[in-house]
Amino acid sequence: MIELNKIHNENCLDTMARMENNSVDIVFTSPPYNRKRNDKYDFYEDTKADYYEFLVNVIDESIRVCKGNVYVNIMKNYYNKQDVFKLLGNYHKEIYEVFVWEKSNPLPASGLSITNAYEFIICFGSSLKSNKTYTKNHLTTSVAKMYKEHKAVMNDKVASFFIENFTKENDIIYDPFMGCGTTGVICKINKRNYIGSEISKEYCNISNERIDGTLF
Repeated sequence: MIELNKIHNENCLDTMARMENNSVDIVFTSPPYNRKRNDKYDFYEDTKADYYEFLVNVIDESIRVCKGNVYVNIMKNYYNKQDVFKLLGNYHKEIYEVFVWEKSNPLPASGLSITNAYEFIICFGSSLKSNKTYTKNHLTTSVAKMYKEHKAVMNDKVASFFIENFTKENDIIYDPFMGCGTTGVICKINKRNYIGSEISKEYCNISNERIDGTLF
């Protein structure tokens, strides 16, 4: 079993290769968006030529290691939209729900272009039940606080929505792209276990500082 409550500084596919089938309760993650320009990350090149294949490999492995639902946050943009739409079609049998995360203060598009004000959180699995009644498949938040080194940090309220509604105390949540550690922070607050992967040592350090500074 992979060590719990630790961020593994490596490619997530290497982490999952050591994980047994059905060994975590849920996967919750937000992969890089493949914007083809380096305006979001200081320590990662967001320019994959094989973005679709990259996502398929990660999702397939996430489904294998997970006994419950896999939640993947993806923002459709000018550079990746064909890959995103192709992905939805490829997994039409495995997708149970698509949540829409609306941003109340998105960055305005230039000129007459359409402002991109939402992201998808795709839920894979064969069933889905919430911990409370009247849980919507739509949520609205403002844009998250960003760090100088990482300007695409997962919003705390979005992570809380999924972890509080769809997991229980002591569950194991795996995040293949831990980034600056939001999943770990929310897991610690809610008494859940986490496993993280993060390829950047610099982001691992930021994550561990954030998680270590979180009080129950």
